[in-house]
Amino acid sequence: MVSSETHQQVAREIKDSLDRFKEGIPQLTELLEAFEELLVARSIARLEIPTPDLSTVEIDSMRFSQGSPILNDRKIDVDTGSVKKVALLIIPAMQKGFPKLHNALERFTNFIDNDNTAMNTLQLVLESGSRETMEELASRLDIPLSILQFICSELAKPFAEKLSGTLAPMIEGLTWLKGYCPICGSWPGLSVLRENEGKRFLTCSVCGHDWQYMRTQCPFCENADHEKLEIIFSQDRKSERAELCHVCKKYIVGIDTRDLINPPHPSTAPFGLIYLDFLAQDRGFSPGATLAISQDLTL
Repeated sequence: MVSSETHQQVAREIKDSLDRFKEGIPQLTELLEAFEELLVARSIARLEIPTPDLSTVEIDSMRFSQGSPILNDRKIDVDTGSVKKVALLIIPAMQKGFPKLHNALERFTNFIDNDNTAMNTLQLVLESGSRETMEELASRLDIPLSILQFICSELAKPFAEKLSGTLAPMIEGLTWLKGYCPICGSWPGLSVLRENEGKRFLTCSVCGHDWQYMRTQCPFCENADHEKLEIIFSQDRKSERAELCHVCKKYIVGIDTRDLINPPHPSTAPFGLIYLDFLAQDRGFSPGATLAISQDLTL
């Protein structure tokens, strides 16, 4: 069990990061406050989940270098014993931040509290992620599918992040040239420039893993023609940008941390950069990865 001191430190780091965004862009205050408790709960849940046993996992370096993610032929294991612990952290945070979801969250809470099959059902839903399985549970609980998908994706995220953190050391030094995640195969939700050389790293929108990637190449279609790539930013926030590709019409938000004294907490960056999503989408571009923040959850 992780100490309450560690929990408090995590909460403080996330709150401080969000406060810096709110100070710079007051218009985002309501949105960022809605997600604050959820981001804290998610990070604490990840700390509380037991480290998975991966002693039998072997990496096929040849397949990996050809673009096959580690979990390509494997599922993201969800420990049944931890599902309820995670739910008891995540659901109250959602209830506080998203009053619009009150009825759906109440039904979901009743399900996990009173149904003996709940934990096994949720384990199946979280591990498979299949639309059919999700639709069956949505119908059973009388919860709109999109809302159940949001709830379940947030419940699954701590497990994905824990697994990713455990697998990451196993691929250090191996070649990976793709724009999708080498761990789970999902698309990145954030692009970050680090170190003096301005190396570019992409952060997975699902498991949180980050990996180095070509600085002048679109991660979604691999377009490397600099004349068909564009960066847009606000004049008074030049370290924050949206990277646009005119070939696939996708974009990814990003941040240059090289001159920042306090870079944002990784979990908060996509939320503080949402104004760039608006700018990119107004120009006809679509996000390469769909994040929870893009859903209408805060009314």
